[in-house]
Amino acid sequence: MRRTTKLRLLLLPALLLGLLLLAGCGGGSGRSTTSTTAPSTSAQPGTTGGAGAGVQVEMRGIQYAPRRLTVRVGQQITWVNEDAVRHDVQSTAGEKIASPLFGKGASFSFTPMQAGAIAYLCSVHPGMDGTIVVTK
Repeated sequence: MRRTTKLRLLLLPALLLGLLLLAGCGGGSGRSTTSTTAPSTSAQPGTTGGAGAGVQVEMRGIQYAPRRLTVRVGQQITWVNEDAVRHDVQSTAGEKIASPLFGKGASFSFTPMQAGAIAYLCSVHPGMDGTIVVTK
């Protein structure tokens, strides 16, 4: 019985720490979480299509998939959150992208209007980043 009490005393702080870390991943920023829905006709992730064909990026496992993609000017990109935590899309170089945080099943779309490279990340999760190469 004494061993069980010690085990509980050790597990309780570890469990509380884990819950605090999970709560931090889903925290809000005070910004709106309204997002668009994914288009019904989208190309496979990471591919380029015709000027009207969209490209989808999945947010899964605290990563963007694909992490690097090439699209044409005017080609829509849709990020779909497949994780249980909220993510956003924030550009750090190139054309400006600034989505709100959005949860599982929600999506955000952006259409680049100029050629060049766009670096982006999730402001909540360090190491979750990607690159878009936009061609004419």
